[in-house]
Parts: sequence; C-alpha cells; structure tokens
Amino acid sequence: TNGDGHAISAFFVMIAFAALIFGVFYTGKTWCNYICPLSFIEKIYTEPHGLRETENSQCTKCTACKKSCPDINEENGYWKEIGSRAKRFVYFAFPGLVFGFYFYYYMQAGTWDYYFNGAWTKQAGVAHWAFMPGYNAETAGFFFWWSVPRAVASVLTLAACALLSYILFSILEQPVGNFLRRRDAEIEAGRVRHVMFTIAAFTAFVTFYTFAGAPTLWRAPWAVPHLFLLIVVLTATLYMARRIRRRQATFAEETLARNVIKRWEWTDKPPRDLHEAFLIHSIRTRESTKDAAKVLDIYKDAVREAIANGFVTRAEVQMLESLRNQLQIKQADHDKIMAALADEERALLSDPTKQISAEKRLQLETYRRALENYLERVLAASGTYDDSFIVQLRSEYRVTREEHAAVLQEVLGEDREMAARLAEQAAVIERAAQTISALELQPGPTHDFLKELLRRRRSRAVDSLVRGLSFMIEENTGQTVREGLFSSDLGERESVIERLQSVVAPAIGERLLSTYRETVLTESSMPTLTDMLYARTSSTDPYIRATALYALGERGTASVELLTRMSADEHELVRETALHLKESGGRDTNEHRQLITIEKMIALRSAPIFSRIAPEGLAELARASLEDEYAPGETLCKEGEPGNEVFILLAGEVKITKHEPDGERFIGTEKAGGFIGEMAVLDPAPRSATLIAGDTGARALRLNGDAFRDSLNRDPTIAASVIRTLAQRLRRQ
Repeated sequence: TNGDGHAISAFFVMIAFAALIFGVFYTGKTWCNYICPLSFIEKIYTEPHGLRETENSQCTKCTACKKSCPDINEENGYWKEIGSRAKRFVYFAFPGLVFGFYFYYYMQAGTWDYYFNGAWTKQAGVAHWAFMPGYNAETAGFFFWWSVPRAVASVLTLAACALLSYILFSILEQPVGNFLRRRDAEIEAGRVRHVMFTIAAFTAFVTFYTFAGAPTLWRAPWAVPHLFLLIVVLTATLYMARRIRRRQATFAEETLARNVIKRWEWTDKPPRDLHEAFLIHSIRTRESTKDAAKVLDIYKDAVREAIANGFVTRAEVQMLESLRNQLQIKQADHDKIMAALADEERALLSDPTKQISAEKRLQLETYRRALENYLERVLAASGTYDDSFIVQLRSEYRVTREEHAAVLQEVLGEDREMAARLAEQAAVIERAAQTISALELQPGPTHDFLKELLRRRRSRAVDSLVRGLSFMIEENTGQTVREGLFSSDLGERESVIERLQSVVAPAIGERLLSTYRETVLTESSMPTLTDMLYARTSSTDPYIRATALYALGERGTASVELLTRMSADEHELVRETALHLKESGGRDTNEHRQLITIEKMIALRSAPIFSRIAPEGLAELARASLEDEYAPGETLCKEGEPGNEVFILLAGEVKITKHEPDGERFIGTEKAGGFIGEMAVLDPAPRSATLIAGDTGARALRLNGDAFRDSLNRDPTIAASVIRTLAQRLRRQ
C-alpha cells in the first residue's frame, strides 16, 4: 500500500478505529498490551530497561488489565515473563520477521534493485490487485510463481522467515547455555534466556536499520549510507554490551536499595547511591548503637515493600549478600528479619485471595484514591451519596464487590482526616445549639440575626455529617440522626451520637463521641453569653464572626486584642465591623451615624420580606442600599414620579397618601421594619402613592431597584413575601 495514498490512509483509519473499539469495550491499555505490535517491538528493543531512566507511564485509572505490567515497572515485567514460551517464540521469531519483510521485495522481483531503487514506492493501485492472482512480472506474487496473489505470497514469506529464525535461535540456545554454565556453574535460572533475548534484539535491530530508509540513503554519496550502517552497528553493540551484563539479582538489589534510600532518616541530605549511604551509616553507627537498630528497621521496611510489590522474591532477597555487607547487616539479623516477615505473611499465605500482584495492588490503590476523593465530595456541602456512582466507579476500575468492601473498610479505618472532618461537624452542631439557647434568653435584632446564622450553620453541619455517614448507615437511621441533632435537648443530641458509635466504623465512632463530649464540656464551661460570643468570633463562617463581634460591641465587651485580630480577618465584612468598633472605642454607640454593612444587614432582616434571605444575599443588598434621614413632613417619594428605589424603614413612621379629585386621601402608615415603594420597581409605571415622613421624622434605607429585582429573581422567599405584602395592601384599600 506504500505507493497508494488512499490505501495507506484507509489502513491507518482502520487501525485507529480498531483501537477506539478496543478502548470502548476493554479497560486500561488492552490495545497496547495485547493487540498493537508496536508495544512489543518497543519492548524487544528496550528491555529490560532503556538507555536512560524515564518516568513510568502507568495509567491514572489502573484496572490491572495485564499481569507484570511494563508501565508500572518495565524491568520487573521483563524478569517475571522471561520464562514465558510465548515471549520466547516472539523474541526468536522477530529477527526473521524483520528480514522477511524486506526479503519479500527480492522474492517478488527476483532482484534487490526493486527494493533499493525505490521503484515499489511508485506502484499505484497495488491494493486493487494484491489479492488477485498475478499475470505478469509486476503483479506476480513470486518472481518464480506469478499466479500466487501478492498478499498470500508476502504472508508466506514472513511466516517462513519467522519460523526459520525461531528454529535457528532455538538451536543456538543450547550451546550458548552450555558456554555460560561453564563460565558460571551457579548461573541464574533466567540468565541463558536473557542472553538469547539480547542477541535476538541485536540481530533484529541491525537487520531493520540495514534496510530501513535505504532507498533514500543510497541516493546520497556512498559514504552516507556506510556511515549510517556503522552508527547503527555501534549503537546496537553498545546497547547489547550494556544489556547482556544485566542480571535479575542486580535488579532486585537496586530495588531494595531504592527502598532503603527512600527511608533514610538521618538529617543529612539523602545519599546519592548505596555506597554513600553505607559511608554515612558507618560514621553514624560508631556514634550510637541506636542507629544500627534504625538501619535494621529501614532494611526490614524496604524488604517488606519490595516483596509486597512483587518486584523481588524472598529467594532473591536471601541472595543479596553484597547489599547486606554494604549496610553491615549480619546474617543473623537478616534471618531474624526474614522470620518476622514470614510471620506477617502467614495470614496472606493461608488466604490466596490476599496474595495480590503489583498490578492488582496498584489497581486497588488507584481505586482507593478515587473512592477517597468521592467521599470528600460527599462531605462537601454540594455532595450527595449515590449508590449508582459507586457501581459505576467499581465498573471503571474492574473492582469486585468484595474488593470494594475491603478498600472502604481500610479507608474508614485509617483515614484520620475523614474522621476528624466528621467529628468537627458534630462539634459545630453542639456549639451552635448551645449558643442559640443562650441567645434566646436575650432577644434583640442582633441576637436574632446571629441565631438565624447559627441555625443555618447547624443545618449545613447536620447535612454534611449525615452525608458523610450515609455510606455506613441506613436511610431511616440517617433521618433519625438528623432529627435528633436538631433537638434543643442536650441529652437527646448526645444519645444520637452514642448510638452512632455502634453502627459506624470504630475509628470514626470513637472520634465522633470524644470530640462531641469535649465540645459539650468546653461550651458548658463558658459562664456567660459574652464568653460564647468570644468563642463564635473564631467560627469558620465569616457572617457569624462579624455578627458575634458586633454583638460584643453592643455589649461593650469587645477587647482591644480581639479587635486587632479581627481587623486582619480575611473577610471584608469582619474587617469593616472590627475597624468600626475600633474607632468607637470597642463598643457600638447609640448616636446617629452612617450604618455599616453588618448594621444594614440586621436592619434588612428585620423587614419580614427579607427575614429568610441568606446572609450572602443580605450583604449584597446592604452594599446596594443608602441610608437617608427625613424631617417631619418631608416627602420620600411623590405619586406620579418615576422611581427605581424601595424603602426599608429603620426608625419613625411614614404616611402613605394618594391623590384623588376631591383631595389627598390617607391610605395608611408604615412603621419601623416596613417595606414600601416596591410597586414602581416591579412595574415600570410611575409611583402610585406619595410617602411622607411622620411627626417624628423617619430614617430609611434606600435600596437600588436593580439589586432588589436580582434578589427577587434569585430567592423565591422574597417573591412570596412581596405577594403577601401586596395582598395586605389591596385589602386595606
């Protein structure tokens, strides 16, 4: 197909489509590991590892699709598969397959010129008659047998050359093995196979680059192709010399050495290699015998990890005498460590289901990380527990129900961060409950606002806690827990936490109960509401911090230290409140001045229409409003005029009048907390009534109409309040 652009394009499209189909129906790198020949060709040329160290390319979502996966550890996969008959066949047959690819050009034309002069690249339409019997020299399958179709002839040539190559290397394997055994009577089991693989890879590499690109290279001056061939042979020889000396014991020793260096605990910077680690170790062990015990612990942990990952076997560890000598580990100490590890592994050896490969270990580890991320989202305010998502996650990672249960139990048993986050939600619930009880004894606009904020915070904490426990408790149990945590009775709340201990993971249950009881004790030790307000200034909710601080200012108990700390708060509202109280000497005076944002929020919430709006919405409205003071009889707005503002009455009263043919008709009055002027904002028509300040004057917030409309569209509770207000006014009229 090389001479036919359409044919070769169709070929690559088919390959890409096949890879896509395999990607849809199979997980991981199934296409690369089992179907695509390029992966294996690359392994033949680079195993057991490349000329330079490179990061592995393991899948982020490992499904353990291949045993001894090269993407986890290429060399480990090589040594684990070195005894495979299939691998031996492919390695031995591959040099012949490479030669057969180029030899067919000769078999088709009867001369090497057909390949080297590049005439085959100019033959168009080959794809049309490659599967048809040949009838002349151009369409012939073989130069000596024209009638054989080219497609059949090429396959026969490739198969014959591959088979001859396999036979040749199989015959050669015996004398090579005898030669190596004469040199080393205690040769490793896979040593002969490794040497044969190296020779086969060398032969395939030189064969390929002897022919590859030759039609172009031979057009250059004669020195260019010869120099290229020289470079090819030198490169292949260099790599063969490096590769043929590689031993499985060396890999095992390096793996263990990396684990030792990774666990290096002295304050020196990590050693560059094992030799430097040995020198530093020698100095340290002269200083203290305790360091020698530390090295034994490091060695034990390194051996445990290497064996668990499947990169090193117990037998290989026993043979790593040079490594032990460098670390000055006595044989007796090594024997003790191996015996201790054997005891640890006894449970695994008695249960075949727990003897997992490095690939399965990585699969479960990546699944565990995905599960932890999902559980973190469940704990977030926007998260919800979904069984169908867990089923999908298990399917994507090819994890069984039993494996999922084991991983989940491990996560819940070891994840201290999750236990701490759940316990913190229980603490938040109790802090809010006790503060709400104290505030109810001293009602007032600020205290009422703080109570509402604490109720919202408690509600979020209850939701988060129940969501976090939803994968451990039944749905009806979750509803009971929710109702109990919202109770105003301390005994009932504590009873709910105690019941949870028996149905959730032990680590989480114990942490929940201990944290809850600590919080109860801490909150009970606060003798006054002032102490509780001080504690709430450390809340994670900025609106609670700001309101608690303002409440302390109203009581005249905000200390200089507290105000200084809150002046540097990350939230603008808290900083503004602290700076205002600082300027007024730590207390909120009653003398009239322009309201700050927190005061506007409290005033807005006192209006029934805004009583249920979220604090974020109140803050936006507060920043969009202006405060005005009106003298007795002064007009706030006049009937018939256009208007784009609503009024929230802060103090005094406002008279509402309407013009009629026989004079002004009195409609009614609005007192502090009243909400007026909304009709002109909702409907672009002129004002429908006149507003006049009462006998004592009035003070009001003027709220921008655009901000009001935005809030109305965003919060349905405001719309419901507006409808109720309009209905009441219609009844009065």
